[in-house]
Amino acid sequence: MTRATIFVRDLDESLKLYRDLLGLTTRVDTIVEGPRINEIMGTENYGLKAVILQASDSLIGNIGIYEIIGDDRTPLPNPSERVDTVTGDFAVVLITNDIDGMTEKVVAAGYPLISPPMVLFPNPEAEVQTREMMFRDHDGVLVNLIELGIPRPW
Repeated sequence: MTRATIFVRDLDESLKLYRDLLGLTTRVDTIVEGPRINEIMGTENYGLKAVILQASDSLIGNIGIYEIIGDDRTPLPNPSERVDTVTGDFAVVLITNDIDGMTEKVVAAGYPLISPPMVLFPNPEAEVQTREMMFRDHDGVLVNLIELGIPRPW
């Protein structure tokens, strides 16, 4: 997969999470306007603010955060603030080295927490267990953070 893209209500608000809090870096930051972008989006007379973020130097596995400019159509329903998951949800999955610190930041920023850090798949062979947590961003998208464990030394 090259990239997953989320069409968001407020690009600047989404960047506060994905870039500023989670630490992804900006690869592309642009505005696209004209008939070609409208043709691919199936729209007329809109523009697109597009930011592509990356977690490493790789050109694969990035995340696009896009906001449609001038969208005057009936707004979507408010995003889900559910604290569980349902069919149709999707999650952005990221690796962290500080799951406890990231969880504190996520909660302090007011994102709905689905699960605190936990061991999902216990590994009796590991010196330190892999842990993960999940929350929703401001558009209702699930974000799953994983802190990898440490295998036992030979």
